[in-house]
Amino acid sequence: MSVSISIRLSLSVLAILTSAPWASGQAASRGHALTLVAGKDSVVRFFYQPPDGEYFHFALLFRVIKKHDPRWNTTSYSDVGLAAYISISDMQRLTAKMKRLPLQWDQSETVETLETYRTIHSYGYGMGIKMLAASGTAKALIVPDKICETLASLDDALRTPRALWEFQSFRLQYHCQVPGFNLDAYPFR
Repeated sequence: MSVSISIRLSLSVLAILTSAPWASGQAASRGHALTLVAGKDSVVRFFYQPPDGEYFHFALLFRVIKKHDPRWNTTSYSDVGLAAYISISDMQRLTAKMKRLPLQWDQSETVETLETYRTIHSYGYGMGIKMLAASGTAKALIVPDKICETLASLDDALRTPRALWEFQSFRLQYHCQVPGFNLDAYPFR
């Protein structure tokens, strides 16, 4: 086989592999703007384990609940990460802000599950964002040197005090500057 044919064959295989959907029988769009709509069952997860991390970084999730739910303005740990409970309006603002970020979203009509701390991974080198909604799943990646500024731009979407505090505390793990952050505003879990 000549080198030219070998190169063409390799490029064809690479093109097929990079354009294949996430799973067989599942349509996915790659590199598009976020189009999922926030709803009462939406979840947004942020996760990044730095390669030189000295400890495991828990994922931070935002989950929608009604304001009269006893969990509103609280948090809880589970095997998928730390969940901060927010209102539907917070989730809608967060989603709207994420849509304006300069990120490339991979979307699928399949509603995936959240990985546990044993199986979670980033989707490349950087902080993974995963959004689950009734109409599917979307994933994006924030490169490491843009984590602080990208996450800071989402602050004003969160009006639930504990959720904002958790989000700012989460950013401190990545050595981000968070002006005015009061570490003592809430007890650590």
